[in-house]
Amino acid sequence: MTSDGQDKRQQGHESEPISLVIPCRAEYIGLCRLVAGVVGARESLDEEDIADLKLVVTEACTCFLWGPDGASFADSDEQRPQGPAALRIEFNVMPEAWEITISDPQNRHQIPGVSKCAGGSGGGLGLTIIQALADTVEHTLSETEGSVIRLVKKLSGERPASA
Repeated sequence: MTSDGQDKRQQGHESEPISLVIPCRAEYIGLCRLVAGVVGARESLDEEDIADLKLVVTEACTCFLWGPDGASFADSDEQRPQGPAALRIEFNVMPEAWEITISDPQNRHQIPGVSKCAGGSGGGLGLTIIQALADTVEHTLSETEGSVIRLVKKLSGERPASA
């Protein structure tokens, strides 16, 4: 870690959150990974933390690509009335941790309890991977806000001894 990045975090420097809104399509998930990597490099994170953040962002965004029936929205040629048209990804870089929030800005998509994203569904390991790499994972679901996944990843130098 360079001294500039370390000094910024030690002095309590917090940047403004970075917000990215992309079409809810698999081909745009790579853009989220790229942004996570660039921001991580700008903040002088080590390569392991950057790799973890990129994987967590990828898995969390992918959770929004599945419909209530467990099928991918991309598998259908029909319009996606129940699926999100876009995803909002917010990166909030704090001195000791990153907070990443993924949501549907139109608030119309709800990730079902059993989906391809859930580890026990037989179709995917998304939440299992996210929970293994992030220190805090919150999935909220409401009629007015749809699904929101909030992740917190503590940075290497600030992890508790048990991590």
